[in-house]
Amino acid sequence: MSFSSPFKGFWMGGFEGADHVNAGGHVLDMSEASGHLMHLEEDHRRAAHAGLSCVRESIGWRLSESPGGAINLDRALRIARSAKRHGLQVLWTLMHYGVPDDLDLHSDALITRFGRFAGHVARVLADVGDCTPIYTPINEIGFLAWGASQPNVFRAPNNTPATDHEATRGVGWAVKRRLVAAELAAIEAIRRVDPSARFLHVEPLVHIAAPHQRPDLTEVAEAVASWQWQAWDMLCGKAQPELGGYPEALDILGVNHYDSSQWEFETGQCLHWHGRDTRRRPLAGLLDDVWKRYGRPLLISETGHVGAGREGWLHQIGSQVRAAQLAGVPALGVCLYPLVDRPDWNDPGYWHRSGLWHVGSALDPAPNSPHATLRRSAETDYLAALETWQRELPAVSIDRSLGRPVLLVFSHLRWCFVRHRSHHLLSRLAQRWRVVFVEEPLFAHGPPRLDHACEGPHLDTLTPRTDVTSGGGFAAAQRALVLDLLRDWLTREGISAPIAWLCTPLALPLAEALEPRFLVYDCADELSGFWGASDELAGLEADLLARADLVFAAGPSLAEARRAQAGNRLHLAPNGVDAARFSGASLSPDDWEAGEAALLDPAPGAPCLGYVGVIDERMDLALFEHLVDARPNWQFVMVGPVVKIDPASLPQRPNVHWLGDQPWRLLPHLMAKWKVGLLPFAINAATRHAYPLKVLEYLAAGLPVVASPVPDLFSLQGCGVSIAHDNASFVRACDEAMHASAPEIGAVSQGNREAHELTSWDSVVAAMDIQLMNLLR
Repeated sequence: MSFSSPFKGFWMGGFEGADHVNAGGHVLDMSEASGHLMHLEEDHRRAAHAGLSCVRESIGWRLSESPGGAINLDRALRIARSAKRHGLQVLWTLMHYGVPDDLDLHSDALITRFGRFAGHVARVLADVGDCTPIYTPINEIGFLAWGASQPNVFRAPNNTPATDHEATRGVGWAVKRRLVAAELAAIEAIRRVDPSARFLHVEPLVHIAAPHQRPDLTEVAEAVASWQWQAWDMLCGKAQPELGGYPEALDILGVNHYDSSQWEFETGQCLHWHGRDTRRRPLAGLLDDVWKRYGRPLLISETGHVGAGREGWLHQIGSQVRAAQLAGVPALGVCLYPLVDRPDWNDPGYWHRSGLWHVGSALDPAPNSPHATLRRSAETDYLAALETWQRELPAVSIDRSLGRPVLLVFSHLRWCFVRHRSHHLLSRLAQRWRVVFVEEPLFAHGPPRLDHACEGPHLDTLTPRTDVTSGGGFAAAQRALVLDLLRDWLTREGISAPIAWLCTPLALPLAEALEPRFLVYDCADELSGFWGASDELAGLEADLLARADLVFAAGPSLAEARRAQAGNRLHLAPNGVDAARFSGASLSPDDWEAGEAALLDPAPGAPCLGYVGVIDERMDLALFEHLVDARPNWQFVMVGPVVKIDPASLPQRPNVHWLGDQPWRLLPHLMAKWKVGLLPFAINAATRHAYPLKVLEYLAAGLPVVASPVPDLFSLQGCGVSIAHDNASFVRACDEAMHASAPEIGAVSQGNREAHELTSWDSVVAAMDIQLMNLLR
């Protein structure tokens, strides 16, 4: 069965519009509080420019109808006209929890009053839009009925606790019946005015699991979860037929699903998606439940994530909606909610940072203060993730991953551990290849399992979990367990004979056991020179160099050290740089990231020198200590995780600031405040063939660089890199860099950008892609 979509596009966004009175008596108008009404034209323009075709907007029954029944829809008309100017279709919500002050949720009088209001809305808005009119009469009947039975959601009398009798049928049962009757009255009234109107019935889509220690509660948890169907069952006449429900009353089903939409029975503890809780159900399966139960088309009417991880959540949602479509579920769209941040219902000083656009500034924790501008700034990673999925969906008729060649990658680094070489390369290769990124196993009690996460339309990460404690990484003790897990997963995905891409030679036995079509070795570091390197590593690397069909080396000296073994199968694929990202010309002081970086600034206005990267055995701590002691008036900013060395061994001085790991998106803004980029490396087995990508980022940011005598950096002398051979010369080189004139710095900056145009990550990946395609030919 196929359904034509009444929506102007697949990707949509919603603006928070709750208008109820909370338990503390605070009267809410979330469209006003978020600044949406003040920035209406800007918000609609931003949505359209982001490729969104539809917006969910709330009319607000309480805001639009005064006691006694006088209705004023001037605000709705403003919204409608603005949206039309920007080519947006509006999906209207009539009742967003609030009711006129002379009504309450426990009064049957609201049924006829709401029907009258809905008919009036349809008449007033009939000639404003140029798209199919779509209405959500009552937003989330199930949630609203539940909230009316709780003491801390709505103001009395809309917070009457449920009776025991009600609780046996579902919390808020009586209110739920009344709201369904009101929705049926609204549908009838709107259809009398406009028979072409469509209806979006929005409810939370949830899953409830028993606690780990209480499997006996599984049936009870499932019964409580089944209450989510009650409103739709009543609307279509499956339940409570005396309310007048009928099959045609159900039109499009809108499902709201967040990280918090799956929880543990009794405790209420969230089954967090980022924690890979095995009790979570995939969204595709939940959507299939809805489709099989009602046979109606679906819309993801609300989804989003609070704080960090918004782009990761969108990758999960996109992959699950695609999977549902391929399984035959008519998913007609995804609505990101909210598009702009909003304050908390009960604490207006606390903002839920969950939008595509931030409100205010990172330096202003309460942007709704009297002097706030409520300005908008983009959440760049979230927007980038949206752009990738807009190229993949709206609809897929076949799995676009099928037919794509597969890179099965084995890495000793976690995908999200800093922004390392593999992350840069493979995220770009995933635009053409299907990339499956296998991380080293982690310890976990219980039977072995694979944790799966989607990091893009064609990029998956797999993390084996085993109870093996001996051996690390892809060591021999892990291989049999991991091999079984990978074989099962690849079989389910229909993947056979992939190209195995190894970032570590330790994965060679595992990769070969999967019978790959080709072997590729991306050699990024002298791994055998790092502390704790496996005794197997050197021998396995020799085997890999002999057997690999293609070898990439991240730097000239790495390439020369392996050329005799790899011959003409070896190609130099040097580290690159995203130069435009680090250029000062691309940075704005109004960016949200600029505000976050300012919060990390240890001494605003003071001369700063900085380092970015993993802080491990490659760092020459004695050299660094000499430098910071020699120049106590300078500030030294050290950004990166501390790995394998004791944090207590790091020099602690008033002018040294260890910021730890920071998001890659903040690095350009942090570097913009520095005078010099530092590379105080020890010259040892781990660094003798290093070609640090952090140096290229310094140069792209226009910073002069002072570095230890790492061999591959000598070629960058004259392009902004000064090589210092001992402690004293390192200090002198920093002095010269700190006191360079503006013209000198400008010349270096321009030269850096020109020198590294040919070593952009995009150009490096393009050359690698040619070599990979040659293998396939």
